[in-house]
Amino acid sequence: MLALVVATLAMLGVAVAPPAAADVNPIGNLGDTLRVEYRGIVADVTVHDVLPTDPPPGYAPTGSPRWRYEGGPWRAGVTVHTIQTPAPYAQSLGFAFNGVTPYGDAYAPKATDAPDALQYALLNAPAGSTVNGAVYWQVYRDLVTNVVLLDPKTGEHLAQWNIWQPGSPLP
Repeated sequence: MLALVVATLAMLGVAVAPPAAADVNPIGNLGDTLRVEYRGIVADVTVHDVLPTDPPPGYAPTGSPRWRYEGGPWRAGVTVHTIQTPAPYAQSLGFAFNGVTPYGDAYAPKATDAPDALQYALLNAPAGSTVNGAVYWQVYRDLVTNVVLLDPKTGEHLAQWNIWQPGSPLP
């Protein structure tokens, strides 16, 4: 009798348990437009390019003193088309574009005074708007092979653009 009760409870648990929802975050290549849906924000985001650049206004090298002057500033051109947002500034709080190397180093976006900085464009991006801007990193060890969009508070992975393709030589 006990075995019948245990078996019945086990079957009931399987029948009632909700299916596991796969947490799918978009992954594409440089130039692809990816749909990001996160905490009331829905946006189509495109990372166009990742290139070395001259230091923008307000830029200061950071990182380990050993590596600080080994590299330099790099710029990623980004377009964000906001479809839905709880507030016009929500993406400025919820989006951080990190440059990631093939060896797992991640360069955090740098605050600059550049007039084209994406951090300022996202301060006023209401639903229906499209903003363009640049994300700057201090690249000093290895080159960026992926751009990863994260929630800066939680570290949650929201989207990823691949620059380097597996099987091709590393940059």
